[in-house]
Formats: sequence, structure tokens, C-alpha cells
Amino acid sequence: LENIPDYRLRPVLRVFVKPLVQSCPPEHYETVLCPILGPLFSYLLQRLSGKWVVINQRGLLEAESGGPEENPESQEMLDEQLTRLLTRESIDLMTVCCCVKKGPETMPGDMDDDEMMNTNDGPHVGSEELTDLGKCLLKSEEICKALLATAYSAVIWNDTITCQRATLQLCWPLIKQVLSATLHSDATSWFFMSVLRGLQMHGQHEGCLAALVNLAFMIYEALRPRYPELKTVMQQVPQISGDALDQFDSKLLNPSSHKMGDKRRKDLFKKLLSGCIGKPLGQKFKKEVHIKNLPTLFKKPKPQPTTPIEETNEDNILAPLFSRNQNHSLLHQ
Repeated sequence: LENIPDYRLRPVLRVFVKPLVQSCPPEHYETVLCPILGPLFSYLLQRLSGKWVVINQRGLLEAESGGPEENPESQEMLDEQLTRLLTRESIDLMTVCCCVKKGPETMPGDMDDDEMMNTNDGPHVGSEELTDLGKCLLKSEEICKALLATAYSAVIWNDTITCQRATLQLCWPLIKQVLSATLHSDATSWFFMSVLRGLQMHGQHEGCLAALVNLAFMIYEALRPRYPELKTVMQQVPQISGDALDQFDSKLLNPSSHKMGDKRRKDLFKKLLSGCIGKPLGQKFKKEVHIKNLPTLFKKPKPQPTTPIEETNEDNILAPLFSRNQNHSLLHQ
């Protein structure tokens, strides 16, 4: 596999491995598919991780230099695009192997990229469950590590489509299956930190934002009672209020004394994470402008009131005209 280029490896996954998984009888999962998929998933994780490290380093260099190069190498652009396509193909293969939709809705993997990004009310995190093959694969410790590492690494890779597919389809069903086992505290912290880093990278996209916040909430709600280290991770979120976090924690650990709806808890949790949610490029360096109450530009002068003296003079002028003596002299004339 090391000698196969990316554009050749994609058809191998799509044309050979995926139909093999879909056509294999359940009684041959352990004897046929597990020996093939275990090394394959481990190799894909190693290969994709190395490629994304190079891409991320290139992005950091461009950011430090003030922007992308004027004439980037065409081979670098081609390699990056092929890496994205191979990553999406790998996530789709893992989804076919491990997850099945609970309802008849359309799977995100069946949508076009544009439909995927424009779907804000689409499938929600937790609407998938493991297949029999997925349960069989997770019995192997090595395959389980490769699947979990790939799913949660895909969240922080710089590809929005990959992040959304992994978040909606893979991350929660895989970790939910291993909740009954005793996970290492470092592993749980890494899972949770990966989701928070995904929020920082992809939070400006509405579809990714909703899915990642929901996934982070479900992980924190499920693992926080057993792993206090998750609170330490939450305390590292920029601009988080310690008092608000303590109140949320007390309500989470004592649900009987603090009755709260699911939507209300999610809204509170999203406010706690507001400091690590990524912003669009146009809003990233926006300076907050606070305009004070300025005086009006054109001030209309107030009319001058008439003085009592003027009123008295006018009365003195008009009064003789209507006096009785004056009326009598006018009749005689």
C-alpha cells in the first residue's frame, strides 16, 4: 500500500474494499474482514495523519508570512486536494463498516458536498448505531484504537466535509460502545480536546457548529461523572466563567436536585464553549466599536415666550376699542 499513490488508493477502497464489506456474510466477519480491515485502518490512520501534519504546517507558514503564496506549487495544491478526497473516502468506508442509520433518513455520506454544508436540520449526533461488523471490529483492541483515533483526528483535520461526516456518523457510536470499559483518563481528555479543537477550526460553519457542540455535550455528560479531568479541560476554554462552569457541573452531577430540560442544558453548555468557537475570517479580527451618546448635530432653537409686559400692552391697545364710551361716540357719528 505504501507504493500506491492517493489517486489509486481511492478506487481500491471504493471499488474493492467497500463492496467486499457489504457482501461478506456475518459468519465470516472474524475470519475474512477483521484480518483485512485491521491493518488497513491502522495504515490509513498513519498515512493520513502524516499528510495532514504537512498540510497544517504549510498553512501555519502561510499565516506567518501574511497569506498564501502568489504562485503556489501546483503539485502541492494537487496533493492537498487528493489528501482531502482520500480522507473522505476513508471516513465513508469506516462508516459503512461500523454504523447504520436508526431511521430511514438519508445518510450524510449519500449527499453532495454542497448539500452536506447547507444541511443545518439534517441528521443529529447519536442517530446512528453500530452494525454487527462494527461490534466485531471493536472487540479487537488494535482495531478499536485505530477507529477511534481516526474518527477524532478527522474532526481537527482542515476539511469541513470530513469533520461533519466524522462528527455525525462515527465519533459518538464508537465512543458509546467503549463507555462500559475503563478508559484511560488521558484518552478521554484527548477525545474531548479533539472536539474542542474541531470547534475552534470549523465553528464558523453552521452545520459543523451544531454537530460539534452536540457531540461535546454528549461526551461531557456521559464521561464527566467518572472522569473529573474533563472539567480541567473545560477550564482551559478561553473566556470561560469559573462560576458558571461550577454551577453547570453541580446541575450535571446532581440531576435530581436541579431539574432542567435537555435544550436548556445544551444552551448553557454552548455558552460555556463560546470562547473556543471559531469565527469567520471577516469577524476574526473585528474591533468592537462602542459609540457613546453624542450631542445632536442640529439643535432646533426653542421659541421665545412672550413676556407679561407685552401682553399687558396689547390688552391696553385693544381694550378701548370695545369700551362702552367708545361704542356710544361711534353711534352718534
